[in-house]
Amino acid sequence: MTPPPQTPFERLRSVLLPRERIAVALSGGLDSSVLLAAAAKVLGPDRCLALTAQTPYVMEEEMRDSTELCLSLKVRQEKLTLPIPASITDNPPLRCYLCKHALFSALKTRAGETGFPLLADGSNTDDLGDYRPGRKALQELGILTPFLEAAMGKADIRQLARELGLPESVSGKPAYACLLTRLEHNRHVTEAMLRRVDMAETFLRSLGLKGCRVRVHGDDLARIELPETERRLFRDAELAGPVAHRLRELGFRHITLDLEGYSRGSMNEPS
Repeated sequence: MTPPPQTPFERLRSVLLPRERIAVALSGGLDSSVLLAAAAKVLGPDRCLALTAQTPYVMEEEMRDSTELCLSLKVRQEKLTLPIPASITDNPPLRCYLCKHALFSALKTRAGETGFPLLADGSNTDDLGDYRPGRKALQELGILTPFLEAAMGKADIRQLARELGLPESVSGKPAYACLLTRLEHNRHVTEAMLRRVDMAETFLRSLGLKGCRVRVHGDDLARIELPETERRLFRDAELAGPVAHRLRELGFRHITLDLEGYSRGSMNEPS
């Protein structure tokens, strides 16, 4: 009799168990949060370590979420405060590769220093269909990708979050990306601009626009991308006025709504 197929969690469990101890690069986003929760369940909280890179281009909300998650899981977290790597201060097209290489090199070194020789990240099968030069950096550094080994995509991860009893704030979290993805390539990056983008998106999310992106062109044009359902909310709730007012307060002179809506990686420029 043919045994029933393994569930995604069973596949992930078989990937994690032989590792015994694991450090997770925890961004506070959906994927790394669920990976940490699964590792804590399979291996035990004391056999897991959360390492979080605190950089100027990480959303403050995700930093807070990462702390709350570790407290709830009883997993030790270390935050490494890191500057913008010199190689990406002009936001080059290969930014993702250069950034991942710099940040994960630092995280991997710290993991080893604390007795965790293995560092994992939350890459999953959905990432394979997008332009992701950072994947090459992870491969070069020998970073584990348990979700890929378990053939798990975003839908599997959301389902696993619910099975693990994680709150809706985790299981229903939209897929975010670092704030550098909101800026044009080959333009100098400033911490002030990154904070403006972060505050603009935080305001939009407070209005229910959870899947927003604020893309910046030049120094003062903000192009807002929204999923289709949220574009309807934007119109029906007459949010144009308060949004324009808040973004002007943040220093944007021109505020536009993209008629094509949210497009993943719309600022990507393959080299």
